[in-house]
Amino acid sequence: MNKREVMNEIKETVLKITGINIEDENDNIIGCHHKYPIVYAIYIVEELEKIFGKEISNIFAENDYTVWKLSNLAEAIINICSNSSDKLQAV
Repeated sequence: MNKREVMNEIKETVLKITGINIEDENDNIIGCHHKYPIVYAIYIVEELEKIFGKEISNIFAENDYTVWKLSNLAEAIINICSNSSDKLQAV
């Protein structure tokens, strides 16, 4: 999957869980301007792990809050998945 496809998977997941449509790739998907409970971030991560078949929670331990920007999160997921010999794809 390329970055655009990963961003689309993230956007679909955020929409499914929060009802919020993320349009801008520089948008922080857990930003307070979205006005949804922060616990939804856990549900988003859990769903993304199911979709990509990889544990991605370490992304948040190794980065600051800017990793929650749509484009940055997509890049981080691609990087984690590229460390595997498997080709990145949605499950």
